[in-house]
Amino acid sequence: MNDFKKRNISQIQNEYKEQMERKQQYLKRKRRGLYRRLTVFGAVVLLAAIVFAGSLWSQASDINTKEAKKAQLLKQLDKLEAKKSDLKDEIVKLKDEDYVAELARKDYYLSKNGEIIFKFDEKSK
Repeated sequence: MNDFKKRNISQIQNEYKEQMERKQQYLKRKRRGLYRRLTVFGAVVLLAAIVFAGSLWSQASDINTKEAKKAQLLKQLDKLEAKKSDLKDEIVKLKDEDYVAELARKDYYLSKNGEIIFKFDEKSK
């Protein structure tokens, strides 16, 4: 009996129904196009975000490396400035004749007339 009822039902074919079907198909295509555009746009935005994040990561790494190098160079600069001040003091002292004479006696074992220099090892004390 069910088969009989199904066979007797026929579809109404009129202009309004065809117009509605075309409208639904148009909306379906429009929605499908919207989803495709959104997918492509999302992929482009995601790719741009990945590139941007990679760039930030690289720049942060470079900054950290350069800050470490800067700290090392500042330490080296402090050492060189201390050495510079020591050398300036040495220049001032070398202009004094008494200091030069003392230095020559001490380092080069030069003596005055009639003077005898005895050098002892530091270990023997």
